[in-house]
Amino acid sequence: MRTNTIKIVFGALIVAVAGYVGLVSAESGSYKAIPYAQAPVGEKRWTIVEDVVWDGVRYGKQFSASCPQSGYGMGVSGAQSEDCLFLNVWTPDTAGKLPVMVWIHGGGFRAGSGNIPGELIAQEGVVVVSFNYRLGALGFMSHPALNSKVANYGVMDMVSALRWVNRHIESLGGDPENVTIFGVSAGAMAVNLLMVNDDAQGLFHRAIAQSSYTTWPLWYTEDTYQNQRYWDGSPVKRAEDEASKLLAAVGLSEPSRQSLEGLDAQALVKAQQGFQIPIVDGTSIKAEPARLFMSETYQPKLDAYIVGANSYEGSVLPGTGIELTDFTSWISNYLDEAKAVYAADYDYKPDVAYQRLFGDLRYLTSASLTMKAMTDKGIPTYAYLHDQPLAKDGDYILGAPHGSDTGVMLGMYFKTTGETGVNMRRMWASFAKMGRPAPSVWPTWVPNQSYWADLLVPSRNFASQIQPRVDLIESIYATRWSTP
Repeated sequence: MRTNTIKIVFGALIVAVAGYVGLVSAESGSYKAIPYAQAPVGEKRWTIVEDVVWDGVRYGKQFSASCPQSGYGMGVSGAQSEDCLFLNVWTPDTAGKLPVMVWIHGGGFRAGSGNIPGELIAQEGVVVVSFNYRLGALGFMSHPALNSKVANYGVMDMVSALRWVNRHIESLGGDPENVTIFGVSAGAMAVNLLMVNDDAQGLFHRAIAQSSYTTWPLWYTEDTYQNQRYWDGSPVKRAEDEASKLLAAVGLSEPSRQSLEGLDAQALVKAQQGFQIPIVDGTSIKAEPARLFMSETYQPKLDAYIVGANSYEGSVLPGTGIELTDFTSWISNYLDEAKAVYAADYDYKPDVAYQRLFGDLRYLTSASLTMKAMTDKGIPTYAYLHDQPLAKDGDYILGAPHGSDTGVMLGMYFKTTGETGVNMRRMWASFAKMGRPAPSVWPTWVPNQSYWADLLVPSRNFASQIQPRVDLIESIYATRWSTP
């Protein structure tokens, strides 16, 4: 049951989160567990639920329940419930009109929550918003029994949260005409999905995509399939087939709408394997975002854009549910080139080289192609590579693993990256305020002067070091659209 809670206004209070200590001013506030949409339960499960108009009363000091999931996502602790569509706001000045930064959590679209230390970013002079959205099959499902043209309910939740920001954030010190959306991994993919979602247009003005995967194959509905292929020419997955397999695993071989509404949510969560893949349904997602970005007709409604990746994104492979042997079979025609491009990794361990290629093909490809597309359309774009050596294999340094930039930003690695976290929060807040990530030594990306800023030292350009990797992954990606 949803209950009214109490407003917290911080006095001269010292807040310690994940080892980080900072001062929160007397005018600041934290507002948690604000409902932004109806509870998607019972007959409203697998529907686009209606927005909740804020009454200005329901705010408190406790986060809401997380959406149902396997429980390994960032910020997930305590209760889980399908009644999870709540958001949180941190504001340094309730009487101001400050830039707004809306955080979209990652977790493979099947884990995570908006339960973050948002005050760490808010103290840089911005209003911070985070929210929960439906995850896994509860948020992304296409099945005939649902009789719905929309398959990405989680994406439509995000649009609803942005509408809440547009309607209400001014009363909490935010400027609804200066909204930056940002996220990592699935959260970054969500940023890019919102950039091509018709209903989201005009609800945000700048975007930061940290390790998005807009070039990765999505699932397709029966209506949108049209012979889409993986890199080796095999067909991509049909969303209805994946739904049927999952439902059969929980004992529903011929489900009806009624039986789906009564299905135990945790049973569905436990049966799911690997990440949840968004679905091209022709409505909430019309095509894979990268394809839309590169089309002549697409014109983003953005003032500026930041995109980037980590140096060892391949660390994510075990969580995807994809076996390394399956991946290497997909790109078997490129294994010799991979040995040359990732020579140091290959000499150490061939599997490390292929893991790094996997991570690059999933995330660095997306960063490279989307920044080119935005630049071609006149959007000031800033590209980065995060290479802090937080992952090792014995004495061998692997680099920055997938998601580590979020850990740096939110203070999780305080002992080793505390100063870096401060710098990153300041750069992101500067981008929200001015459309560029201070310092000025980080220039925009342009085709004849490629600039991949070192996320830790922006005056350092990684372009020459990673260009062979970029060339390889872009050539592999191109085969997806040339396969008959």
